Amino acid sequence: MALQGDVSALVAQLSSKGGAEAALSDLLKLTTEKKREAEPFLIAAFAEISAAFGDKSKKVRDLALELVHAIIGSMSPFAVHVLLPSLLLGIGVKAKPTQKENMLNVISMLAERFPEVVGKVLVNLVTPVADLTCDVKKEVKTAAVACMTAICNCTGNRDLEPFLPAVVDAAQSIANTHACVDKLAGCIFVQNVEAPALAATLPVLARGLNDKSEEVKRTCCQIVDNMCKLVEDPAEVLPLMPRLEPLVKAATEKISDPEARGMAERAYATLQKAAGKGAEEVKTVEASAVAPVLFEALGAEANEIVTAHVAGLAAAATNLRNFDAGVWRENVGYPPFDTVIDAVRAKMEVALSPEEEIEDEDLDGVDLYKGSFSLAYGTLTLLREAKMHLKQNRFYGLLGPNQCGKTTLMRAIVQEKLEGFPKQDELKSVFVQHEI
Repeated sequence: MALQGDVSALVAQLSSKGGAEAALSDLLKLTTEKKREAEPFLIAAFAEISAAFGDKSKKVRDLALELVHAIIGSMSPFAVHVLLPSLLLGIGVKAKPTQKENMLNVISMLAERFPEVVGKVLVNLVTPVADLTCDVKKEVKTAAVACMTAICNCTGNRDLEPFLPAVVDAAQSIANTHACVDKLAGCIFVQNVEAPALAATLPVLARGLNDKSEEVKRTCCQIVDNMCKLVEDPAEVLPLMPRLEPLVKAATEKISDPEARGMAERAYATLQKAAGKGAEEVKTVEASAVAPVLFEALGAEANEIVTAHVAGLAAAATNLRNFDAGVWRENVGYPPFDTVIDAVRAKMEVALSPEEEIEDEDLDGVDLYKGSFSLAYGTLTLLREAKMHLKQNRFYGLLGPNQCGKTTLMRAIVQEKLEGFPKQDELKSVFVQHEI
């Protein structure tokens, strides 16, 4: 493939003496002209391209940043997952200060362009970025503060938004941690809490739970308890468990004050409940497992780099549970796989579908309602894909704890908001509410 050869030749020049500037200029021109056609080869060479961020020449560094900006401008949002190892390497301890500064700028670009996808990898990015907000190099610190602000704005949680400036301030100084912890304790969470929101608070909670003050530890446990009560999907907690669980558990063992220790124990129980049996239930796929599916669907050999890239995009989309056909055609199905991407998407969706529960089928009587539905109260999801089967001339009762959605469900039936349920002209529904 000619395009692959052109990119490889130019990338090889990046390490040659005096050849980086011309090579970057030519790569920039190629990226601007070819856009997504060149994406698989440019993403594959991203580590070599971003290594130019450490060049002694400012012009070379600026050209490299301009090139990466052009790549981001046309790339698939799912390529963020493919780039993640290079992003982390670029802000790692072995990276040069100029590499860290420019890679932080790259992450900020990605957060601005793909906030939802960056939110999903926030658990990987937030701690190393937060650490760099205390860097001794002024340029790195400035870039890190801007980056921390950008990635924290990817949480998608409106309840947390007013408190994010305090989270960024706390990342910059241990002295600001106590004030931030106090502010977060006052946050009233109504919207479902997902992984990005939990991840954004992780640096603050980690510092607070390691603090000498038992009161600060207690408040951090209160925050964990408040947030985890509104976690609906165990998959949202699992990425944070390796960091968060040991800290909360240590608080239950080390806090001497009985009341504070009681709060820690409550938070630990809530955290465990939120995670549930998630590790057993949450399925993910690796790019290496998608490649054979691509080859099988295509029925022919394809370019190795293109195949690896499309497999990475497909794995990312699958793990994000995004199976929208239009999204896959636009952002996953690069040629030659564009003709078979619908079949690949269907296979990936089946592969990640949970096993259907086998129910005892009631064959007696006439069906009144049989289906599944989701139910929300404002921004809070109470039921997701809940199954219900009602028969005529039967008596049913709703059992459940407070605030689980019993009254909301009955109101939804009466107000004709339950999809598929008979309307008032077919079935008269009356909801009588009273206090006991």
